Amino acid sequence: METPRLGPRRGGWRRPVSVPADLACLRGPLAGQLRLPLSVYSSGLGPDRVFDLADERERIELYQIVLTDGTEDDVCRYIDRHELQRLWPRLWLPDHVRAAWAPHLGLAAPSR
Repeated sequence: METPRLGPRRGGWRRPVSVPADLACLRGPLAGQLRLPLSVYSSGLGPDRVFDLADERERIELYQIVLTDGTEDDVCRYIDRHELQRLWPRLWLPDHVRAAWAPHLGLAAPSR
């Protein structure tokens, strides 16, 4: 009996995307320094990493991490709604994260 050939793997497992039902909860800080909990950011320095929100590059990195790996509580705690909309075009996000968030921000989902 011949072993069936499997096609290339598509997709794979993806962490669920946390999008709060009410975006009014997105009132994260816009200034100061913060550390993400290990449950959100476990790469590199993990909880020892300090993000300086005055540095836009660090704020963008923090938003990318939280939107991709955070829970709904994390998203509400660390993301500011207006800042998210402002930074949106500059965020590098996986397609499934961008597609989950785009309709809630009044934006078109990415086309494939």
